[in-house]
Amino acid sequence: MADCSEDRPTIHGGNVYQAARRWGVSTQEVIDFSANINPVGPPSGVTQALMRESSVLESYPDSSEFIAALSARLGIGPESVVLGNGSTALIFAAVRALRPARALLLEPAFGEYRRALRASGVQIDAFIVHERDRFLPDFSKLQTALRLKYSDVVFINNPHNPSGALYSADELKSLACAAALGETFLVIDEAFIDYAPEASILPDAAEWPNVVVLRSLTKFYAIPGLRIGYAVCRPELAARLREQIEAWPVSSVALVAAQAAISDSLYEESARRQNEVARTQFASVLSELNGITVFPSAANFILIKLANRSGSELAHWLEQRRVLIRCCDSFVGLGDSFVRLAVRSPEDNIRLAQLIEQWLGLKRVAGGF
Repeated sequence: MADCSEDRPTIHGGNVYQAARRWGVSTQEVIDFSANINPVGPPSGVTQALMRESSVLESYPDSSEFIAALSARLGIGPESVVLGNGSTALIFAAVRALRPARALLLEPAFGEYRRALRASGVQIDAFIVHERDRFLPDFSKLQTALRLKYSDVVFINNPHNPSGALYSADELKSLACAAALGETFLVIDEAFIDYAPEASILPDAAEWPNVVVLRSLTKFYAIPGLRIGYAVCRPELAARLREQIEAWPVSSVALVAAQAAISDSLYEESARRQNEVARTQFASVLSELNGITVFPSAANFILIKLANRSGSELAHWLEQRRVLIRCCDSFVGLGDSFVRLAVRSPEDNIRLAQLIEQWLGLKRVAGGF
């Protein structure tokens, strides 16, 4: 473990509107590889439901119907579900509810964990996962740290962001058991688990006294403009989380959209399959470029490393061509040579691969997807 007291900025992708204004173009002219949003777009039923249920704008939100539907879908009791204004709001609520003095982060990690912990004055330590291990942790060392109560709370995301590495459900359950022995809370962020549902630890999370699972409904269902996420944990823990969340945390519009989204099982299977095909093809083409290391991913994004080149320089060059990517120098344990690329449509993916190849000064990608 390493002290993680250094201050790093919290940076996010998806600044499409800002880029469009800066370049004097419409948002449709910006190709955004910096935000990990499902390129399939929202389920068709979402738009239809929003048009049909527009009268919800005239009343205060009532989340009970959605929570009942969601909990039934997850196979847990509604008392174990906590809604939030996106999973980020639930990260902050979890920190306030658990009141840790010391926290352990698997780094590199989503920057909002650090920001939430700092806001509550929590001491932060890092358990670094390395590129040489394909960003997979030494689970035996991590279990030891949990059993010895090295920290009061541990944050893990699965699939891992920014690498896309996937931890198995059995590995995470072993961590949950070790954490229980050490009376340590384990917060598992499953924001991208819809792309690899076999690795989820739900519905078991509702049984452990020390585990909180966070989920996002905006990334996979491509509705980031409607902020909604949820936490799953034991009812006693859920009650503590609710105490830290304001009244009406999710809008009526977001509830209507989310209800329609989770009701579309055909969309779920189709979107997952399309992403897997596009990601595999994208990674294959990128791996053919000399000077690039491509890391395995189970999510809808790919982490690459540039050999002796600068990710920020690549990002600047691509911006001149109205393309956004996510530089990873703000992540603990990574540097300017790392770049995260969202998986988009096959056409967009091949376009980016060709641009990167051009920037590297290599010959054109032949064939395409």
